[in-house]
Amino acid sequence: MILKPLNRENHLTFLKILVAFLSGFILGWVAGLIGVGGGEFRIPILLHVLGLPLLTMIPVNLLVGLLTVSVSFTKRFQLGLWDQNSLRVSLVMSVASIVGAYLGAELTGRIPEKPVRVMLSILLITLGLKIMIEPLVQPPANPRLKLGFVEEFLIAFFAGLAIGVVSGMFGVAGGEFRIPVLMYVFGFNVITAGTVSLLVSIPTIASGLMKHYNMKHLNKDALTIAITMGAGSVFGAFTGALYVETVGESLIKIILGAILILATIRMMIKH
Repeated sequence: MILKPLNRENHLTFLKILVAFLSGFILGWVAGLIGVGGGEFRIPILLHVLGLPLLTMIPVNLLVGLLTVSVSFTKRFQLGLWDQNSLRVSLVMSVASIVGAYLGAELTGRIPEKPVRVMLSILLITLGLKIMIEPLVQPPANPRLKLGFVEEFLIAFFAGLAIGVVSGMFGVAGGEFRIPVLMYVFGFNVITAGTVSLLVSIPTIASGLMKHYNMKHLNKDALTIAITMGAGSVFGAFTGALYVETVGESLIKIILGAILILATIRMMIKH
């Protein structure tokens, strides 16, 4: 695929920079609250509102996500929302995710743009449905599986590898996939799972971002958008993390899931 620069209709304006900052703040707040990078929600904004080409959108999303998850994890760690027993799973999943994100970024340069857009739309609608339905379904209590060291290692490795590919290919942190695995396979509570997911997201996103950068998928205008949205996201993530233990997530998730589905459908029709 050939990287397309922003055309004249998509050149940077003050309004676009303002939209980037404000949307970054709002989605950063959500990310800090529920322990995800927020990349899936930024995709329609980056593609449809700010008019970035697909291959430019991915590293922009990764850069904003890297800033967001780093701040969210740091604040959660300072608040003591961390379980030392999760360290082994975190390390294994992180190493595998680095490899997966690198491979995912490599794939974006080898697959034609149209199939990538179709897969991306399917991913976003699936995530939207998952986010909406999750608060309405009563999860099983303490569903931790009895895993030996080998089983734990293998599950953490291959889950990290698969989610890393998705991250590098589509520019998302992967928290919506990673958190259920951490909760229902490894038995972490929702807060610990969110914190662990943020920690794993940091090297995952960095790996995918570095590969996209080396493939020259970033340009000056895109970098400006990334820095502006990233600044808003950092502020939002810091604020959102403060309310982790006080704000109910159910209504927020239902609303966000519906918005994500509608935005994706509109993005598909518009394109």
